[in-house]
Amino acid sequence: MQSIKILASILMFINVTLLTILVPGGPIENRNFRRLKGVVFWGFNVFLITLGLASYLTSYLILVENAYALPMAKIISVLYFIVYMIDLGGIFPKSPDKMSKTLMLLEIVNTSFAVLLFIFVTAIGVGV
Repeated sequence: MQSIKILASILMFINVTLLTILVPGGPIENRNFRRLKGVVFWGFNVFLITLGLASYLTSYLILVENAYALPMAKIISVLYFIVYMIDLGGIFPKSPDKMSKTLMLLEIVNTSFAVLLFIFVTAIGVGV
């Protein structure tokens, strides 16, 4: 059981690390988001920063077996899934630039990690 918790914590850490390398203007995410209004742009960035910080905290809480860790991890994994799926689906954020193949591949991998994290956390919750 301890090894699956360590794996879940590592998956959480991988999810947040992969999210941080996709920062707009970075080496991978180079689409133009100038059309987004300030409130929407900054609101989304605040959401992603909060998601990242909550992920780091939850990664630690899983390891120390905190009572809130598993529900938090499930919510965070679903939020990661939603973030990547709405981007891959072209729903949000909108950009006149096409998503690069590298970005698309990383988002597919990240989505897979989010699903895997949900499965691991669910397994921990049922005592596997």
